[in-house]
Amino acid sequence: MDTKRMWRFAVMPLALAGVAVIPFVGCNAADALCCRDFVPGADLSDVEWGMQGEAELSYGAFMQAAADFTGTATAMITDVGNACQTIAVDLGAEPGEVTETQPDRRTRAWCDLADAKLVEAMASGSITIRYQPPSCTIAADVQASCEAKCSADVMCEITPGEIIARCDPGKLSGKCSGQCTGKCEGSANLAVRCDGVCEGTCEGNCAGQCSAQDAQGSCRGYCDSRCDGYCRGSCTFDAMANVQCEADCTGGCDVTVTAPKCKAELTPPSANCNGNVECNGSCKASASAKAECKEPSLEIEAAAGFEAVVSTLKLNLPKLVLVVEARADLLSANVQGVFDAAGSLTVDGTKAIACLIPAGDAMGQAVVNVTASVEASRKVTTRVGIP
Repeated sequence: MDTKRMWRFAVMPLALAGVAVIPFVGCNAADALCCRDFVPGADLSDVEWGMQGEAELSYGAFMQAAADFTGTATAMITDVGNACQTIAVDLGAEPGEVTETQPDRRTRAWCDLADAKLVEAMASGSITIRYQPPSCTIAADVQASCEAKCSADVMCEITPGEIIARCDPGKLSGKCSGQCTGKCEGSANLAVRCDGVCEGTCEGNCAGQCSAQDAQGSCRGYCDSRCDGYCRGSCTFDAMANVQCEADCTGGCDVTVTAPKCKAELTPPSANCNGNVECNGSCKASASAKAECKEPSLEIEAAAGFEAVVSTLKLNLPKLVLVVEARADLLSANVQGVFDAAGSLTVDGTKAIACLIPAGDAMGQAVVNVTASVEASRKVTTRVGIP
């Protein structure tokens, strides 16, 4: 994340705190000013916040964005901490060596320890890593449905056709029952049929040089030419290939895709369905927090004696690369929408005012968690040669 984005994260809790100053400390279940409805990561779509008209819509979209952002940040810090813990323990650390319980401190400590164990394990040599960059698909249905509520027009409810119309054709993804003329999106955990260029691990015949082969001579690694077989990653089919994509097809299908998604931001809604800017910004933030992200396919080359390092990195490194190269950037790029919404809220009513307090606290911790996730992940990815 760049400096400007980090600054936006840092000022978010201050912006929330400035919306309303409440002269009390603490909250208990019997208190009329106690918020019981804001829960990080929860679906708040059925909550009534006690306001009217546009104010209720904008406040609801903001609170949902805050819940989505904080829920994703919590999941991210947990995933990174667990991945670093597994690497460290696999390379000789004791399972209880880190005693920190606060999520950001725990994650930093385990990733520091994983880094130290990697230094020890790699002292006598080096490894080479190739991987397909991770990718995220924006939750277009979440964004468009939210924007329809911002407009307060029941005729603006989301349809698959609207997602298709509002997505750059080169970034449109979905199920293709015909011929996929773009990329068939496999992953480290999903091998897709391939007759073309594999961005990942080729399993089958490689028309060029293959980085690794099995006992039968078939490719089981990076292929620098056409791959005929299966691909753990994205496969771009040859022009004359007649292979159906079993996964999502991105960037071209000769029939209309079903279950459409978008790997980029949607274009703005039509004029009659366009609500206020801040409400729509909250919708984009929710969609980015709920994006579907695929871990990268990973291949590691190492000399004999590095089996433990290779084994643990194959399992755990994709989770760290995903944070550094995809998930965190997506969150930081759209958190400005939450920031803008917080600064423009018109809030009245006891319930709405009270719920700004836990939302602000949760956003403050989310800022800390996202920052720690990126910095801790980067320590390990840099150690193994990923810039």
